[in-house]
Amino acid sequence: MQTISPAPRRSHLLRRGASLAVLALGAAGCFGDSTTEPTPAADEPPALPAPERLTFNLGFFESNPVTERSAKRNFFNAYVRAVTVGAITHLVLTPPITAFSLALDTVPSPQSDGSYIWVYTWVDGAEEAQIRLRGLPVDDGRVEWQLRLTNANAVPPLANALWFEGETWKDGAEGVWRFYDFEAGSTTAGARLDWGQDKDGEFLRFTDLAENVGDSLELRHEGVEARISYVDADLPDNEWFVRWNEANGTGSLKAPDYNSGLEACWDERQNDVVCGTPTL
Repeated sequence: MQTISPAPRRSHLLRRGASLAVLALGAAGCFGDSTTEPTPAADEPPALPAPERLTFNLGFFESNPVTERSAKRNFFNAYVRAVTVGAITHLVLTPPITAFSLALDTVPSPQSDGSYIWVYTWVDGAEEAQIRLRGLPVDDGRVEWQLRLTNANAVPPLANALWFEGETWKDGAEGVWRFYDFEAGSTTAGARLDWGQDKDGEFLRFTDLAENVGDSLELRHEGVEARISYVDADLPDNEWFVRWNEANGTGSLKAPDYNSGLEACWDERQNDVVCGTPTL
């Protein structure tokens, strides 16, 4: 997987990505100085979220490619939607998640205010950017994070520009990142990524906060069952979803623009079947 540099020519990825998501899927605060008395840093730095937990893993479709055939029309339509989701989320999320994940191989420095700071260099060919990740443990196991970057070769140069900030709980198993247009120096988040677990299983959700406010993509897992869905905040009836069983390969999709809006299913061999036949 190619590392994408935060070079000037690519620094609008998050802003463009939200627009791409809507176009393709429609058819498919900075931390200030501490206001409390400084306290020693904890004995151990806060846990970093696992990068794979922040990635839209659609390996089921990657390992089951299909060309459109009369017996597999339902799966083919679901496959196209899943591949589109994968391409969009890869474009938007790979740069910040890659930059963040490098902290796993870096030793942080404890600070007098109780925080830890990871400082490292992100290199891609001739491009270099210094990454500064700060984690501040607060109450009830919550950790506040922010990631900033400095790139003297950018136009204009970037100096400690905020790329994303957020919070985690449960040793990084749950949390939220809010992303910013660091080139423009925006103080308003343009997108957010939520992850965690609720009564319906584990989830990972990407939400547009700028151009199409509230539109979202979500991936869910509960045991062997998985589901991706897209919601248009302005047209809630325009939601579509694809669900599948990772153990036996069965699944279904439901979308306003396919099969008259009715759920369409496939069996273990991804052949079209009447819904209710396979066991999901």
